[in-house]
Order: sequence, then structure tokens, then C-alpha cells
Amino acid sequence: MQTKITLESKINKTLFLTFSLIALTTFEVKSQTVIYDSISKQKVALIDVRKTYERIIEKGYASIEMFEYLGLYYYNDKDFQKSKLYFDMLFKKYKLSQISQKSIDLYKTL
Repeated sequence: MQTKITLESKINKTLFLTFSLIALTTFEVKSQTVIYDSISKQKVALIDVRKTYERIIEKGYASIEMFEYLGLYYYNDKDFQKSKLYFDMLFKKYKLSQISQKSIDLYKTL
């Protein structure tokens, strides 16, 4: 009787560990994008800077570089409404002398 219980408990532990490993591996893959660099063959985690900057701005922390990056990103992506939104925030929050000439020129075209 004891060997049966011991054998069943070993099987249950093995199954539990197997499913736990599968679940952890699955969740890790979904949380970030991982690619391999073709030259050095090393793993590289890709971070979406646009989403990160948007979250930081929503929390109230921002910088000139963040607004300019998002404005330029959306301008190049042909999403002119979002580009104008971030350039508007940039020009309301900072002085004209602090903003790059490229951002000023792009803002005039919007």
C-alpha cells in the first residue's frame, strides 16, 4: 500500500513540475519579444520605446526628448493626429528655445 502511494505521489509531483515549467515558459514568452542577433547569435530583448514613453507621460513624468520622440515617431508613421497631440504637449510645456529646430519645422507642417 505504501509503495502505491509513494509511486502515485512521485507521478503527481512529476506532472505538477512538468506543467509548471510549461506554464512558466509560456508566460515568459508572452511578456517580452526576444530575438537572436544574426551576427553575434545572442539573445536580444526588444522593448517598445513608444509604449514605454506613453506610459511615463500618462503618469506625469515627461521630458522634451520623450515628446519629440513620440511626435516624430507618429509623424513618420503617418498618424498626424497623434503626432500633433505630442507636439502640442511639447510646445505648451517647454520654451521655444529648448525645442529642436527639426521639431519646430515639423510642427509647422501639421
